[in-house]
Formats: sequence, C-alpha cells, structure tokens
Amino acid sequence: MRGPRALTVREISAVLKNLSLKRRCDFLMENVDGGILLIDKQEGETSHDVVQSVRKALSTRKVGHAGTLDPFATGLLVLLVGRCTKLSAFITEEHKTYEALVRFGVETDTYDKTGKVTREADPSAIKRQDLEQILSAFTGEIDQVPPPFSAVKVKGRRAYEMARKGKEVELPPRRVFVYELVLEEFEIPFARLRLRCSSGTYVRSLASDLGKLMGCGAHLSELRRTQIGSFHVEQAISSTAILKYSAEALRARLINPIQALAQMAEVEITKSMAEKVRKGYRPTANELGIKPLTSQKNKGFIKLVCDGQLVAVASTRGSSADKTNNVVTLKRVFS
Repeated sequence: MRGPRALTVREISAVLKNLSLKRRCDFLMENVDGGILLIDKQEGETSHDVVQSVRKALSTRKVGHAGTLDPFATGLLVLLVGRCTKLSAFITEEHKTYEALVRFGVETDTYDKTGKVTREADPSAIKRQDLEQILSAFTGEIDQVPPPFSAVKVKGRRAYEMARKGKEVELPPRRVFVYELVLEEFEIPFARLRLRCSSGTYVRSLASDLGKLMGCGAHLSELRRTQIGSFHVEQAISSTAILKYSAEALRARLINPIQALAQMAEVEITKSMAEKVRKGYRPTANELGIKPLTSQKNKGFIKLVCDGQLVAVASTRGSSADKTNNVVTLKRVFS
C-alpha cells in the first residue's frame, strides 16, 4: 500500500489561500515537519493541561505527549508537534529517570500523597543499611503489580474507574526492569531515591512495596521525572511559561525528530530512495547497505534519513518471509 505523497510548495500555497488563520496553522503543522518540545510540568497540572496550553500557543490541535505524569508529579514531558506525533510509540518506550520521595509509616489507597490513608504505623525502627539491602532486591528485572488507581485496563475498563467506585481491583503483575535504584537521602520517615527504569514501571507501586517489606507501609510523597531517553529536564521550559512565548519562539525551540531517535541506528538514503519509501516502497537490506536481516544480532528499529530529514522508521524484525526476501518493514513514513 502506498503512503501519502509529499505536497509541493505550490500545492501547499494553493491550499493555504482558502483557509482561515487557525486552519492554516493546523495545516502547516500536519503537512510540514514538526518537532519535539520539552516541557517541565509543574505540580497540580495534568499532562492534558500542558498539551492544551501548547495547542493554544501554537494554534494547532496536532500536539500529543510521549508518556503522561500524574497531576502531583513534576518534571519532563516530551511533547510531539505536527508529524512528530507519529513518533509517540518509539519515545514512550525509552528508559526513564526519576527522583522520588518515599514517606514510610503511612499507606494510602492510591499509593501516593493524594489518596485516602488506609494504614499508619511507626517507621522509627527502619535502619539505613536495612533499607539499602531491600532496595537491591528491586534492581534488575522484577514483577510489579500496578496500583489499583491506574490506567491499566481490566476487562475493557480502566482500573481507576473501578477503584473510584470502591470495587476491589485485581491486576496481574507486569515484568519491568529497574536499571538503577539509589538511596540519596534518608531521614525517618522519608527516603529520597533516584531510579532509572523501563517504560511501564510504576514508582507508586515501588514505594508501596518498599513499605510492605519494611513492615510499616509507605506511599509516594513526591515524584519528579528528570529524563526520557536522551532528553533531560534541564533542556525543558516550565509549563507555566508556555503562554508567555510567541508561536514563533516556541517553534524555534522544536527539536528535530532525528534527535528524538538519537539512540536508534541511522541509515542515510538517496533522494530517489527517499521518494520511493515515501510512496510505500520497502527497501532490501542490500539497498540500505546493512547486513542481511537473517544475520543481524541486534534486531530492532532503524531510522531512514535523507539530507537531514527523517524519512521513515523501519523495523528489521519482520516476518520469516520478510527475512527471506531481506526487506525491512516500514513502521512510520514521513512525507
């Protein structure tokens, strides 16, 4: 199946003549390369609130995010503008780094400070060395049960919808990976942690599980996301400053989509090949100058680039037939 053809400058100009100012902005964002905008979300805002602010500032609906944050949490939100919304699935899967403050001695139904207190106990017996030993058990590949107040679906319904109605929610454990878990500060009843983990890890569950193992219960008091993949919160602008920027100033801060996939292997292709790929052509490994798919050990995604522009994201993890024919699978194509 062929992908959409890239519009020429003349065609874009002809379309713009018949559109209102707002629709022009939408059209340009959808038909001209977008970018990545890094935002430092403040406490009390929802991720959707931030997306709406950027939509208003840029006068476009074509804005999404690559990984939500709870309202009480702060830190890095990666926003995708224009055609970069196609990259959401790839950025969402990147490793994430957090700073977390765990409060021992108090359990809540949401596993964080916003919930109803369900149990209290004396945490004064906790020793730093005991806590550090327990933390080591949470490093590496672990099975983790998501919080009942989460967006995980149970029989087609969100878990939090059932939990809010007082219904008991049973969620199966998920396999996640904690690459690093460090105790930075400890003063009863608080422990400040830094962790780097895989996508899908619930820091709220980690805090709750820590409390159970320490025998006094715990909940997550603060959470700040500092990194997603190669993006750092130091690169971001505060969510409270979004509407202080002009549309031009915000667009000037957009990061090239190629940088969003910095850790993905890059293959430079010719203009003629780029044109074919944009029409749905699936190149062979030989045409891309990479090893035959059947002999590749590091199978995964590659980005196809032409003259500094992202053309497509392709997968070398095709079917047996694809491997036999040595053709890659196009996951996302950018006209």
